Formats: sequence, C-alpha cells, structure tokens
Amino acid sequence: MHRFFIEEAQVEPALLRQKGMAILLPENVAHQVRDVLRLALDERLVLLDNSGEETLCTIKKSVRGEVVVEVLERQRGKSESPVEVMLCQGMLKSARFEWILEKGTELGVSAFLPTTCQRSTAGLEEAGASKQKRWLRIIQEASEQCGRARVPTLLPVRPLMHVLGNIPEGTLALMPWEEERTQTLRSVLREAMTNYEEAPTQRLRVMLFIGPEGGFMAEEVMMARRHGAKIVTLGERVLRAETAAIASIANIMYEIETTLRSRGTTKQLPV
Repeated sequence: MHRFFIEEAQVEPALLRQKGMAILLPENVAHQVRDVLRLALDERLVLLDNSGEETLCTIKKSVRGEVVVEVLERQRGKSESPVEVMLCQGMLKSARFEWILEKGTELGVSAFLPTTCQRSTAGLEEAGASKQKRWLRIIQEASEQCGRARVPTLLPVRPLMHVLGNIPEGTLALMPWEEERTQTLRSVLREAMTNYEEAPTQRLRVMLFIGPEGGFMAEEVMMARRHGAKIVTLGERVLRAETAAIASIANIMYEIETTLRSRGTTKQLPV
C-alpha cells in the first residue's frame, strides 16, 4: 500500500482523525497518485503527518484538477527504534551523502547532522538551501518506502568543533577511526547497555560521528576524546565513509535492540 507524508500546512490535522471525512490531496501528492502511480478509484493509500500515527484512506475522486480521498481509519504506526541515533556525517560528495541519507533512514536513524571537517571542503558547495530541500525529500521518500511513521530530522550543517561542544548529557558519542586498534564498537555498546540498565524505559541516545572522504584528522579525534566521545575500531579494513556509516548504524541498532529485547523492555519504550 502506498504511503505519503503530508505537511500540516497542506491538510488540516483534524481532518485526518475523522472517519468518513473527505480530504483534497495536496497537489504534489495528487500528482504522485494520479499521474505517476495511476492509482484507481477505491484503491487504498496511507497518509502520514509525522505524528507516529497513520490515516488509512480510499480514493473517491481522481481527475486532472484534483484527487479526493475518504478517511477509513486512524491507526498507530510502527514504533521507532528503542535507540535514538543521530548521524553526524562529515560532508561528502553529493551522491554518496544522499545514499547515506536514504539508507540511514531505512535503518532507523532519528536525525542527520551534516558536519564540516578538515577534509570535507569538497562538499561545502553542496549545502545550500536547494540542496537541503532535496535532502529532505530523499529522507521523506525513504521513510515512506520503509514504513516509518516519522520522518528523521535533518539539522543544518555545522562545524565538527561546534557539534562536539554541544553533545547532550547522557548521550553516547561514538567516533569510528581507522587508527584505533583496541576499543571496538561492540565492546563500547555492551558497556553502555550495562550502565543503561537503571533506566530501561528511556530511549538510549547515540551520536555517531563518521568522517568525510579521507577520514578524520588526528587532531579532530583528540578533540572528540576531550569532549567525551568514544573512539572505536570497526575492524582491520579501512572503509569508505558511506560504508562505515551504514555498518556502524546497523551494528548499533542490532546490538542495542537485541539486548533490550532479551530483557523484555522494548515494548515499554515510547514511539
């Protein structure tokens, strides 16, 4: 079933909660329904308003000028991951960065924070307003495709120094680095989960720092250590930035979700 996020300014939120209500779809969504997907009358679709809930609708009118749907029911969407991951990604060339946005969304990243590092100057010209709009569209479409009921947050581009200086209290900050040899991502996560036992109903917050092409400079890693970040190894091989990002996210999600599931605590966590 096709899923579409709509903004509050496009459709009155109250309409999405009333069974039998007729809703005129925003033009961008109507175009997808009518001209791209060519959905027929009485076919069903899901409207999402980033609240964590979903509105099941059926198509009642589809003409060149408008598409009207009828609300069938309001239902709870899929819960978000029990771990809240913010990916602080060093700026990359456009195609690679966009691939990370798409796959990171599918894996459950809660927020993306594009970060400028000493080796990320090649991506700076890509961070204008039009590019931010494109990135948001990629994240939204990935959320629709993978069944999420919330769209990850896209934060403005910030320098690494500022991001490190504003790590929230209680957040686990992780920085994979190819020069680290002893402290593994798995060992740090397991230690964090041991300490996390005292507050099983709260979502664990993780800030994951991934370097740009060429990786982090040694002085950047030293600065991260001073701000409490855990420097970890992902293994013997040197990975591309996009590979390191996806591998780290997948491992974080698996390790923490598996641990919480074994304790029987995931069902208590908020959406």
